[in-house]
Amino acid sequence: MFAKDLIYLNNHDLVLENNSKINEIREGIKDGQVYIFKNVLPKEKIALIKNYLTQVGQNSLPNYKKIEAGCPNFHRINIWDARSYVLCCFHQFTFFPWNQDIFSMFNLFKKAYELRNLVNGNPREKFLGIEPEDGCIGRLSFQFYPSGAGGMNKHLDPVDHHQLAVPMMMMTKKGIDFNKGGAFVEKENGQRLIIDDFTDYGDIVYFNAQIPHGVDKIDPDSELNWLSFKGRWIVIFAVNKLFNNANIKDAVDLEKEEVF
Repeated sequence: MFAKDLIYLNNHDLVLENNSKINEIREGIKDGQVYIFKNVLPKEKIALIKNYLTQVGQNSLPNYKKIEAGCPNFHRINIWDARSYVLCCFHQFTFFPWNQDIFSMFNLFKKAYELRNLVNGNPREKFLGIEPEDGCIGRLSFQFYPSGAGGMNKHLDPVDHHQLAVPMMMMTKKGIDFNKGGAFVEKENGQRLIIDDFTDYGDIVYFNAQIPHGVDKIDPDSELNWLSFKGRWIVIFAVNKLFNNANIKDAVDLEKEEVF
């Protein structure tokens, strides 16, 4: 990945009102460029959310739920589970717009979702109501990758009417919260850009979901301790198909060997 493919932007909310800039970003994403919106959420607010999720993760049992209309918020642990479309190792906390929570997450991140929609060619409010639309729904996916084990296989996410890019906000900083690994995107020549090498707390990253990407193992030489919640945190502004929606393809794992 060459330096010209990495573009930094400020004034996230101003871009939201700039149609020509949104169109420029959309075309850049199609061409393989990676966009980083700087400092969209303050570090202090991120710390509050991480502390809350850590308490939830330490004090309640994780459980998997199918993505269906009316699904409760939930958290789950995935340890290279062979049933997953993409093999990964993380602790995931999921929020849906029809459920209330103490941070009013979908209000907090409303502008981020609106820009996601516009960049992806959808109306601003699409997928953010309390009912699914076109077989899909907005889903906030907080993901914790523990030092010593966290990671995700190289894969492709589906590009369809619901998305071109799947933006994520960084909730940790490499060199402070962890030292090795992180998200990567890979060009056709195999060259990789480690996204976490270029981001800070509160940055939102956009890239084409059909570019091979994944997460290199976080601090692979560290001792694993799930309850310490030491490692890498992100939140993905996702729009996912419902469990019974067969019209949108599944993510494709590009790794042939399972990781244990």
